[in-house]
Amino acid sequence: AAVPRGEHEAVQAGLRAEAAALAQRLDELSRRHEKTCEEVFRVQRQALFMKSERQAAEERLAVAQKQLAEAQDEAQRLRELHGHAEDSAQLVRDRDRKITELSKEVFRLKEALNAVPESRGPPQSLPDAAAFQARIHALEEKLAETEMRHSKVVTLYRSHLLYAVQ
Repeated sequence: AAVPRGEHEAVQAGLRAEAAALAQRLDELSRRHEKTCEEVFRVQRQALFMKSERQAAEERLAVAQKQLAEAQDEAQRLRELHGHAEDSAQLVRDRDRKITELSKEVFRLKEALNAVPESRGPPQSLPDAAAFQARIHALEEKLAETEMRHSKVVTLYRSHLLYAVQ
């Protein structure tokens, strides 16, 4: 009664309009809050996915690093085997050269022994014939021993090569 009716209705209409505007703003803020929550949920889900992807990538990296280390170890072992194979090949070449030299020496001594005329008597009666025969016998034994060692080195060389190839 103290406030005129027109003014009261104007204030009431203004308050209703303000209440409607606030309700509309509340609805808008509620929608924005809902969208923000959805966005936060999506970002969290994406972060979790990225985390699992990162863990999987780290595991793949660890496996790849382990394989690389194993491959490097294998490469080092193969280099060592290759070095051993080259050393064995050099030993084989040296043995072949020695065998060839000894064979030539034996052949030369046999030729010298055969060149001694038989008219002087049997080879045992010659003073140098016994020495020649002893030398031939010693060289033949040395040749047999060298051939045996050569055979062992060749076998070792072949096993190293086969192992390296495998």
